[in-house]
Amino acid sequence: MKGKRGPLITKEEITAAGFLAPSFVGLLIFSVVPIVAAFVISLLDWDILSPPKFIGFANYITLWNELIKGETLRIVLLNTIYFTAGTVPLSMAVSLAVALLLNRKMWGVAGFRVIYFLPSVTSIVALSIIWRLMYNPDYGLINRILLAIKIPWATQGHFGLVPVVQHPPGWLGDPNWAMPAIIFMSIWAALGYNSILYLAGLQGIGASYYEAAKIDGANSWQMFRNVTWPLLSPTTLFIFTMSVIAGFQVFTQIYMMTMGVPTPQTQVYVYHLYSQAFNSFKMGYASALAFVLFLIILLVTLIQLSITKRWVHYGS
Repeated sequence: MKGKRGPLITKEEITAAGFLAPSFVGLLIFSVVPIVAAFVISLLDWDILSPPKFIGFANYITLWNELIKGETLRIVLLNTIYFTAGTVPLSMAVSLAVALLLNRKMWGVAGFRVIYFLPSVTSIVALSIIWRLMYNPDYGLINRILLAIKIPWATQGHFGLVPVVQHPPGWLGDPNWAMPAIIFMSIWAALGYNSILYLAGLQGIGASYYEAAKIDGANSWQMFRNVTWPLLSPTTLFIFTMSVIAGFQVFTQIYMMTMGVPTPQTQVYVYHLYSQAFNSFKMGYASALAFVLFLIILLVTLIQLSITKRWVHYGS
């Protein structure tokens, strides 16, 4: 006598599908569809007002020619790489240091965790406006503090700080300081989120690892290098990957802190895309820029994941 066959789909699988469905639909609507739409529009000559005209890969040819023969696209790409390279490693290092401090058992640590996380739940637009006011060369807080400094080593020529302390720069209006100023603000804005991720990773490391290391005679640095850092590698990989993606997509703080008119030194890829779409109304060309950005981010992410396989350790 043959046994009864169970249902093809179990109740647990149906429940799981129900929970996954909203995320899947959201991914489809807000990620997959826009990517496909960007590629389709990139094949058109369209200025919103006129009927779209199919031109094949002409926009991509124009993009390639601008990259090879022109200067604007090369500049915005280099500025974007500069921003990403300046933001990601420093942000990760500072966030890890803060997380290590917040992971200690000390009085008031819960309050400090909330304070550090506050910028992450505040609109980046609001943060950009506040920092733009702080960077104001005439009445901004930062230059006021610099002018008030009376430390001998800062005012007598040591360490090359005299020009900055005695004659504070224009920051966002200074070609040499504009991008570093925005990078510093971006590091501060990302500090809370990255620190919380690192803190979660630290608290997920079992105490038995540190006990075994102490028995073996390891000091604090050796425990960090051989225990903490390897077991934090999945968290580090996630933060690194997401930070690089965010770096290539940076726009809001550039736009808000330069009041919509960035200097050549602060014009990044996404702002160039925005300008082509909503200032020049070259929707097809802007979509080609967007699709190329998607391919760049995809390629960089795949390279990151392939390289980091050797040093990422899952399971603590």
